[in-house]
Amino acid sequence: MSLPRFVPILLNKSLHLAAAQNRPRLSVDPAWLLLGLSAGLAVATAFLVVTGNWQLMLGLLAALPAFVLLHRYPFFAVILWLATSPFLATTQTMAERQVYWVIHRALPPATVGVVVLSTLVGLNPRKWPRLGWPEAAMAGYLVVSLYSILTLNFDPLATTYHLYDRVFSPMCLYLVVRLSGAGARDLQLLMPVVFFLGVSQSVIGIVSWLAPGVLPSTWREMVGQRTTGSLTNPATYTTALVFASFLLLQTALSRKPGLVRTLYLAAFVLTSFCVFLSFSRGSWLGGALAALGLIYLYPKFMARLGLVVVVVMLIGGGFLLTHFDWAMDWAGQRLYSEQSEESALSRLPIFLAAYRMFEAKPLWGWGYGNFDFYDRQFQGRVADLVNAAKDHASHNSYLTLLAEQGIIGFSLFLAPVLWWLGLTFRALPRMPTEEFWGRRLLLIFWLILLNQIVVNNFHNNKVVFALGLWWATLGLIANLAEAYLTPGEAQASA
Repeated sequence: MSLPRFVPILLNKSLHLAAAQNRPRLSVDPAWLLLGLSAGLAVATAFLVVTGNWQLMLGLLAALPAFVLLHRYPFFAVILWLATSPFLATTQTMAERQVYWVIHRALPPATVGVVVLSTLVGLNPRKWPRLGWPEAAMAGYLVVSLYSILTLNFDPLATTYHLYDRVFSPMCLYLVVRLSGAGARDLQLLMPVVFFLGVSQSVIGIVSWLAPGVLPSTWREMVGQRTTGSLTNPATYTTALVFASFLLLQTALSRKPGLVRTLYLAAFVLTSFCVFLSFSRGSWLGGALAALGLIYLYPKFMARLGLVVVVVMLIGGGFLLTHFDWAMDWAGQRLYSEQSEESALSRLPIFLAAYRMFEAKPLWGWGYGNFDFYDRQFQGRVADLVNAAKDHASHNSYLTLLAEQGIIGFSLFLAPVLWWLGLTFRALPRMPTEEFWGRRLLLIFWLILLNQIVVNNFHNNKVVFALGLWWATLGLIANLAEAYLTPGEAQASA
């Protein structure tokens, strides 16, 4: 058997122990399993009560109901993560930090574990999707990154935590989406949370300009310069808004006229405005390119929306100019001022340093998380435009990835995206156009990723919420595309 055929088959055999043939390999009576778990939890709880560890006791008491819930409906983990994570990007108290540990660090991996365990013991009759090359590349990227940390990083323990938060746990969201078989019904259940995400971040963003004093201090770090909502930087903020607004539009236009459709369309307009309000040039470019895709998918609606905007500007232009002239002035400065030009040009030495670092070590790179330790010695003057007078932080996720992990890490990271992009082209001709779970939704998902790709070329993305959205969206793309492919096509080389 050739290596290209062997790797995905081996992955499926290892991950599908109980579901590869749609039947369990282990047989455990569910009653005995629950009895054993309950007895173990009772003993552990009694011990923790005696020793005074009441936090752990509460966690253990919640463990069994959580197991049952995640066993019955694994996609609930994604719903809960999306509803709470935007407000955990920064934490001020230990209680908030513990919630972050539960929601981001524990929930996605634990859900994957519950799905695997419940299938192994025969509790779960669900048939898993066939995993293959994309998941193998993800596992390979984790292994390569961990090896890079252990051999090249100056602080392996702290950087391993970063790898867990920024790579492993977000990838588990992808696996939850895949292993749960999330489809149209699950996405419809997710939409109220998507609506909440878009509206809440929009309101926080607007309030940060009109009455910033009412917001927590950690949400006001860029007040007067950018809009970040509760998400620490404008790139992550607009990533969340584009994710919410595009899905809201797709859902609204697939529904009959009514209150929900009207609310979703209003939220789409609000979140789109707040992408502009971010005052981030990279976010403007990403949003504009993704919006061109909306014009292609919904030309009539976008034309009517443009007409409405023009009419509103003509009728209420005086009011808008009076109350939002500051926004137009600041937007003009972000585009045309000398300070803006200097800000853009000052990044060129960093881009040059990343290229030179990759050129020096093209295979394995300089080590995961090591860019800031080495970039200064590779910076230099860029033509006659700018000199490396200041050591700026990296502003390009992909150049940083190339510099830190070389072509091997770069290829493994992007391989799942390229794999599903190729299969998207194969699935699209067979997909219905008018149905919600169809061609337009798949293209909407890709427009969401396109926005992230563009934004990541102007920002080194380290915020876990944006990284989680990346992998969860890719998981939804995989499920939707796979629904219109034969098993042989979905596993082209398996």
